[in-house]
Amino acid sequence: MMARKAGKLSGGERKILAMGRVLMLSPSVLVLDEPTANLAPMVATQLLEEYVRGFADHGSTVLLVEQRAKAALRISDWTYVLGGGRVVLNGAPKDLEENPVFVDSFMGGSSTHHS
Repeated sequence: MMARKAGKLSGGERKILAMGRVLMLSPSVLVLDEPTANLAPMVATQLLEEYVRGFADHGSTVLLVEQRAKAALRISDWTYVLGGGRVVLNGAPKDLEENPVFVDSFMGGSSTHHS
């Protein structure tokens, strides 16, 4: 793939290339705005779990804006949930997954815990 021009790469390959180029700068903070947009589910999962999580594992702080809530939770250390432009919930992913308001409102399913 080294000989291929960037314009001949798939959408997912272009995103990975762009992230690789950024990583060469060794950023201390990386802001990613919906990096999985318009990607096939398998490519999106690979991008998040291998590459985005890898940035954090190698010392970069990553601010990830992502609509794939379940996938984002799997790779996050801390999560902020926005609604109407405001933070409506925040916490460790494990705590949010146990919060019935979060599950019902943001995970597209009904919780088994109702207050």
